[in-house]
Amino acid sequence: MIRLALFALALAVCASLIGYGIGRKDGRALAEASQNAALARAQAATMRAAEQASRIEASRLALEAERDALARNLEDLAHDDPDTAGGLPVGRVERLRKR
Repeated sequence: MIRLALFALALAVCASLIGYGIGRKDGRALAEASQNAALARAQAATMRAAEQASRIEASRLALEAERDALARNLEDLAHDDPDTAGGLPVGRVERLRKR
């Protein structure tokens, strides 16, 4: 009778250990899958942010190039002013007065 009780107890302990092992393995796989999915979402969000930053930077560079071209054009116009007789040109003096 005691042997039967011990056998039943040993069988219950073995079943519990087997159930624990299977549950731990399944739980680990589930946790890894969840972490992999979260990582994929984070990577996708990072890629979208990087693409948006790249578009913004391209726009900024285009505006900077346009500004530089306008500044060069304005400087060329200032240098090409025919009224330079040794002093400041008339147009330049008038612009300074307006400030």
